[in-house]
Amino acid sequence: MSDNRFEHIDGRRDIVLDTTFDRIRPKLKAVVFDLDGTLTDSIGQIIDCTRATFDFYHLERPDARAIMSTIGLELSEALTSLLPLDMKDRGAEVTRQYRQIFMDHKEFWIDKLFDGIEPLLKILREQKILIGYASGRSVTGIHRTLDATILGDYCDGICGGSEVPSKPDPKMMFLLCQRLNISTENALGVGDSALDIKMYKNANSFSLGVQSGVYSGDALLKLDPDMLLPEIGLLNSYFLS
Repeated sequence: MSDNRFEHIDGRRDIVLDTTFDRIRPKLKAVVFDLDGTLTDSIGQIIDCTRATFDFYHLERPDARAIMSTIGLELSEALTSLLPLDMKDRGAEVTRQYRQIFMDHKEFWIDKLFDGIEPLLKILREQKILIGYASGRSVTGIHRTLDATILGDYCDGICGGSEVPSKPDPKMMFLLCQRLNISTENALGVGDSALDIKMYKNANSFSLGVQSGVYSGDALLKLDPDMLLPEIGLLNSYFLS
């Protein structure tokens, strides 16, 4: 019997919705990217580190889909939501332990980018479009990935979950666009989850859903994003046409 809590994870991942790009392009001054599941193929690492943390406390491991459903939230909020009721008040402690386990296991550090990202970032640079990163990770976690990959070479601003309320609250987008010195109405936000799309819409930004992470294309389509693509690398051709 299927669990309705996770139905957003299952479904098609090949849907293309792109008819609004010609309307978006003239207004566009920045593209803002989520990280996990959007630019970095890190969902497996998050699942493994979360399970290792639960093993440390001798707790039953959460289902992979349950962990996936929390990706995008600020870390302590995500972990607390997965804890049993009698452990909810220890969320901050469990979060510290998660971070320690992450630091102790170098296999969790490896950042693997999806295909086509550097060509896209180069195109945005050439066309004078600003590049920002908005993630539920801490600022330290964002910088770790920027420093370890080519993303750091293409960065005009960041905002992390340690600075503002969790997505879909629009404060992350408002603060990042303030740092980029643009209006949120001139930004295209890219993400793989409902939290991302809802945040961009709440900030009155354009929204692009990619089907490479938590949410299927069927689930993202229900959120009425401005655009929908199977993966981020496919966005390259729109800026070249």
